[in-house]
Amino acid sequence: MKQGSTDDPFADDPDAERADTADEPTDVAEGGAADQSSSSDLGNDGRTGSSLDPEPSSQQSGQQSADRQSEDQHRHSLPYIHARDGVKDGRTQRPVFLRDDVEAGIDELVATVEAEFGEDVYKTDVTEAAMVVAQEHPELVVAELEAWGYGWD
Repeated sequence: MKQGSTDDPFADDPDAERADTADEPTDVAEGGAADQSSSSDLGNDGRTGSSLDPEPSSQQSGQQSADRQSEDQHRHSLPYIHARDGVKDGRTQRPVFLRDDVEAGIDELVATVEAEFGEDVYKTDVTEAAMVVAQEHPELVVAELEAWGYGWD
């Protein structure tokens, strides 16, 4: 087959492999035994087995657990925007289909909130906060849906 743009640039070069294996011994039993012994020293994650890499003592494990709990408590004591690693942290992406005027309304709401706080606010945060407010005040959602035509008999 002709080499061209459809070739995988990350694929192994068969010519280079043949040159590399020409210098290696061809005794399959010897190579197979070496491969088996080296793979038996490796755990499921590819690290050396417990005989070469002892597990941490229970005191070390306890300290690590206490450190994690302290970090978790510290994160829970911080406001949400300061405790997270990024705006997408802990959120599941959901497709939401919006009409153009609603999308523009979110942009206007973001501008209003930013003016109120005097700092940049993520559109994702404003959108989620609007959803929380709607959940806390379902009567407002019902009124809007009635204006859209729900509840018509």
